[in-house]
Amino acid sequence: MIKLFRKIPKNLLSEGKTTKYFKYAIGEIVLVVIGILLALSINDWNSQRQLKKSNNVFLNKMLKDLDANEKRLGRIVYDSLNDSSFPSLEEAAEASDSIIKLTYLGLNESHLDYITSAPFSAGSSLLNLNDNTYSELSNTSKLYSLGSDTLVEAITAYYKRGERESFYNVQNSKVVKDGFIKFEDGFGKLMMDYNRDSLNFNLNNYPFYTNKNSKEYNDYQIGMDLVVGGQKQNMEKIKHVIIETKKLKEFIKTELQHD
Repeated sequence: MIKLFRKIPKNLLSEGKTTKYFKYAIGEIVLVVIGILLALSINDWNSQRQLKKSNNVFLNKMLKDLDANEKRLGRIVYDSLNDSSFPSLEEAAEASDSIIKLTYLGLNESHLDYITSAPFSAGSSLLNLNDNTYSELSNTSKLYSLGSDTLVEAITAYYKRGERESFYNVQNSKVVKDGFIKFEDGFGKLMMDYNRDSLNFNLNNYPFYTNKNSKEYNDYQIGMDLVVGGQKQNMEKIKHVIIETKKLKEFIKTELQHD
C-alpha cells in the first residue's frame, strides 16, 4: 500500500501532470500536519488528565491536613485535650478572669480551694499547623499548577496567615509565661504548698494572701492579668484560624466536585 502511494507522485511527474502533482504533494503535507496536530492534542489531553489526577491526590491530602488542624485547634479552644492535663483556652480564660475579679473583691480563706485548683492555665497552646502537603507542593513547584488561580491564592493566603498567626501565638504564649513568673515566688509557692502538702498547710504562713497592698498580692494580680490577656488573644486568633480552615476545606471540596 505504501509503495502504491509512493508511485503516484512519480507517475504524475512522468506523465507531465505537474499541477496534479503539486496538489497531491500539498495534500500529503496537510495530512502530515493534521496527524502531528492530532498527536499533540492527544498527548496534551493525556498530560492534562494525569495532572488533574495528581492534583486531586494532593488536594485530598491537603483536606486531611486541614481536618487535623481543625480538630486540634477546636480541642485547644473549646475542649480539654484528652491526652493532656491542660484545660481548653475558653476554660482557662474564664477561670483566670474569675480569679482576678476575686482579688479585687478581696481574698479570704473560703476562696483558697478555688484559687489553688481553678483551671486557669491552658499551657502554651501553640498553633503547630499541619502544612505537610503545602510544603511538599511549594518545594516541588507543583503548587501553581494545582488548580485555578483563585484556589492557589486561597491556599497560599491560608498558610501565609498560619505563619503570621504562629508568630503572634508564640508572643502571646510568652506573655502568659511571663505572667506565671510574675507571681511564682508568692502565690505560686502558696498554691504549690497547698496542693502538695495540704495537711500541713497553714494560711497564716502566707500573710500576703489577704493583704491587697502586699507586693505578692499585686504581683499576683498583674501576673494573672497577663495570663488572661495572653490566653484570650490566643483564643481569638485560633478561632479565626478555625474559621479560615473551614472556608478553605469547602473551597477545595467544591473544586474536587467540579472534576
